Amino acid sequence: MTIDLKKYKPAYQSWVEESLPDYQAGNMTEIVKRYPFIEPDHVPWTPYRGHPSEQTFALVTSGGFYLKDSQPPFDTASIHGDASFREIPGTARQEDFGIAHSHYDHSLAEQDFNVIFPLRRFIELEKDAVIGRFADTNYSFSYVNDVVSLVTETIPKLITRIKSAKIDVLFLVPA
Repeated sequence: MTIDLKKYKPAYQSWVEESLPDYQAGNMTEIVKRYPFIEPDHVPWTPYRGHPSEQTFALVTSGGFYLKDSQPPFDTASIHGDASFREIPGTARQEDFGIAHSHYDHSLAEQDFNVIFPLRRFIELEKDAVIGRFADTNYSFSYVNDVVSLVTETIPKLITRIKSAKIDVLFLVPA
């Protein structure tokens, strides 16, 4: 899927200018209706290949998780969202997490983070030899409206880390 960033950027900037008063007033329903969504001409799809028991898996959530004692929370005040990500060790526990995402109800995730970031389930899959290995490092995003920064800056950094960790399967869990 190719994204024409030169065409998208002015539409996004116009949306920001038009939507900022509604965003500041908390009228999210209205600004979502006006958001310049990208409509792909095709969906890039790679069929799954291999055997899970021989592969390394990692998780990505868009739930806004961060390690509250060692990482800054995501920016939840900006209309642009926060295009950065946080690296989360597979050993993280419920009490380690903060959630910085202002566009979903956190109540279930605060009871059990595995509903949005199933680290424990993947550790169980590794112990049961269903998957070969669960990655030491996994990733969390929050909400992002600024697709240009996400695509040009953040995603290339994430891909570099995933490749260097020799991840075979990246499992995305949206919030």
